[in-house]
Amino acid sequence: MATTPPHQHRHIPHHYTTGNIMQLLTAKFNQIATEIDNTTAQITALQGKLSELQEHQQQLLSVEQACQSALSQVDTALMMLHHVDPSEIKTFKDALTVKFTTDAIAQIEPTAPAETDTAPTEPIEPTPPDTNPVIDIEVTPATDTPATETDTATDTDTTVNTDIEKSLDSLSLKSFRKLARSKNLDSRLNRQTLTARLKAITTKDEVLAVS
Repeated sequence: MATTPPHQHRHIPHHYTTGNIMQLLTAKFNQIATEIDNTTAQITALQGKLSELQEHQQQLLSVEQACQSALSQVDTALMMLHHVDPSEIKTFKDALTVKFTTDAIAQIEPTAPAETDTAPTEPIEPTPPDTNPVIDIEVTPATDTPATETDTATDTDTTVNTDIEKSLDSLSLKSFRKLARSKNLDSRLNRQTLTARLKAITTKDEVLAVS
């Protein structure tokens, strides 16, 4: 009776096993390299999108500043018209309305937006202009008709407003803002706008009281 030969283990060549391992490592390396390239491409695209958003943000800040400046100028013009010739306020309003028509907007020359620093800074109080925004009106009568009471009252109001404005300009920044707050005005507005508003609702004695 023949005996059963002992079990023989299958021998795997050493060079075959090492070759398979190297192939697996190479495939894994290539896979990671591909993922790195894809991630890098995504980062580059996101950086481009970020730059576009930041540029748009800068433009919005410039638009906001321009709108605030324009509104302040409109406030000043309205105050001056109210004291000089209230009948022209409607004309001024119509002129502003025309600015918003499509044809008028198309004729406006585009200007490069001003660069804006987005870093938070302390608000800077604008330096008041050298000349006061006061219109001197010289009335030359067509005849020798004496001045009416209305003309005299107008001249008096103009003189009073001029005195109040000079008194306001002479106030320190601290006193100026204190007076604005006492009149329930936003003291963060620029000085020119606040002066135009205070001039209409403040007496000279009140200005002197805070100086």
